[in-house]
Amino acid sequence: MLVVVFHANASADEFGGPHWAWLAIGEHGVDFFFVLSGFIIAFAHRSDAGQSQIARRYLLKRAIRLLPTLWIIVFGWAVFRISMGIRVEPEMIARSMLLWPSTKPTLPSVVWTLRHEALFYAVFVLILISRRVGTWAFALWALAAASQLALATFGRAVEGLPAFFLSTFTLDFMLGMFVARLHRVNAFPPSMIPLIASCCLLAGLLFVYNRLGFHRDGTADYVSLAATWGTLLLGLAFAGILHGLICIEKRVRVPEAGVFLGAASYALYLLHTIVNSFSQRVADHLSPTLKAFGLGHLLLIVAGTICSLFFYSLIERPITKALRQRLLPAPPS
Repeated sequence: MLVVVFHANASADEFGGPHWAWLAIGEHGVDFFFVLSGFIIAFAHRSDAGQSQIARRYLLKRAIRLLPTLWIIVFGWAVFRISMGIRVEPEMIARSMLLWPSTKPTLPSVVWTLRHEALFYAVFVLILISRRVGTWAFALWALAAASQLALATFGRAVEGLPAFFLSTFTLDFMLGMFVARLHRVNAFPPSMIPLIASCCLLAGLLFVYNRLGFHRDGTADYVSLAATWGTLLLGLAFAGILHGLICIEKRVRVPEAGVFLGAASYALYLLHTIVNSFSQRVADHLSPTLKAFGLGHLLLIVAGTICSLFFYSLIERPITKALRQRLLPAPPS
């Protein structure tokens, strides 16, 4: 939802609405997304290291989760744009649907983050095949990413496609894996202190970043100080927040609506910017007064969310369920 709010605010110029700088913090929902992904995968497979027989099942589950929804949205959006006379390069469609490593634009634009997700999934399978090989792979990957941090400090960061593999986002995934490990071997007492402390750290970082104008220079920026050290510091804060949330998880009841929204989050992430393209035209007809109060922003947020929930309910969930039933082998005993 942070990302949805961020893109609604970033679209304000398209419908004549105000652009509120403080809503730019929503872009860092992506940083939390990577930390959370590392945690979820490591926690879900906490007892599977070295069990090579489940590697195929793991890859199938990841493919079923990611690809059908992605392909439908990318292909559908490409066909619509082409029908409107907008040129869409076949290469852009291919790299968006296949998620191969690249620093070039994707369709829709948010797909760029899924390339990092797919790379993490691919490397994680090594842990399932062999605990030792997987551990060494992640250790060397972390060392390489740390080396990029050091090089960036002196303005000598590796650029181009290699920078994608050395991205500090890699360390976000590993921070999430560390939190999963932490909670596997330790029993933490319920407490709000870790969450409050981590939220204060995040707020402090965001305040400093805003005052200094410290931000990444677009989605293809992997070499600036903001994209390297800035990303790492945010990752540490989000890892602390995740730890804090887990500490209080058993004391908090999540409403069913929240669970449903979480289940639909992938569709929401992929679809909301496309819905924005249409909602902007409706928001453009609002009165200047309503726009000034943020009604245009709210329209984009609500429209993107509702359309995504329908897409999840009517398309994504049935297809995912059918593919799981048909393709997934029975879990090993």
